[in-house]
Amino acid sequence: MPEYDGSPRGIHAVDLWKSYRQGDRQVEALRGCTLRIDEPGFYAIMGPSGSGKTTLLHMLAAIDRPDSGEVRIGGDSLGELNDAALTRFRRRHIGIVFQQFNLLPTMTALENASLPGLLDGMPAHARTDRARHLLERLGLGARLRHAPDALSGGEQQRVAIARALFFRPPVILADEPTGALDSHTSQELWSLLRELAAEERTIVLMVTHEPAAAINCRRVFLLRDGEVSDTFDVDGMDPAGLAARAHHAGRPA
Repeated sequence: MPEYDGSPRGIHAVDLWKSYRQGDRQVEALRGCTLRIDEPGFYAIMGPSGSGKTTLLHMLAAIDRPDSGEVRIGGDSLGELNDAALTRFRRRHIGIVFQQFNLLPTMTALENASLPGLLDGMPAHARTDRARHLLERLGLGARLRHAPDALSGGEQQRVAIARALFFRPPVILADEPTGALDSHTSQELWSLLRELAAEERTIVLMVTHEPAAAINCRRVFLLRDGEVSDTFDVDGMDPAGLAARAHHAGRPA
């Protein structure tokens, strides 16, 4: 079992087990899953349906707790935090980007992006200034006062990314972030996430089933049957080469 080395911006998940009841069946979603990322960059989790990808992401995001095992984010053990402390930790240290954007329809782009500051009790001028800076940086300076339904899918996802970046978290987790977008907009978003990982010196970890998405990443973790079964550096692969690598390991992407 790998030892945690105190990396201030790392993700260390060690021997995670998680099971759920489905009717009369007990389903083991994670079976001793271990994943370690020590350096900033853009990373991907891939695997077939039912392999445990989303369950693992929920453990790392402090949305759910494992039955056993340990998750450390930036040196903090999530298992040592009570529910209230976990909520505060998640807000400040983990940015989350979902496939369906999860923007509040009655709020403008600016208000949605500043929501973490509102929940944290930040003064209005400070949170507005921070959200405006992020949205302008992401090319949405002319869309600050627009409601989500007045924005394109790509623009809504950029608002969600701005919200995730609000507190400059050491970790951003993205669950199929381009699943609702067309291929051109998806490529723009993958490139943006890669650039942000480099510029912000943060870890961006994306769950995806698309080789076209994963080739934008630095390293891929393949899940099968609730554990990391293979991992490899992308290192200039094209989508076909990445898919072949995953298939060769006997684990379809």
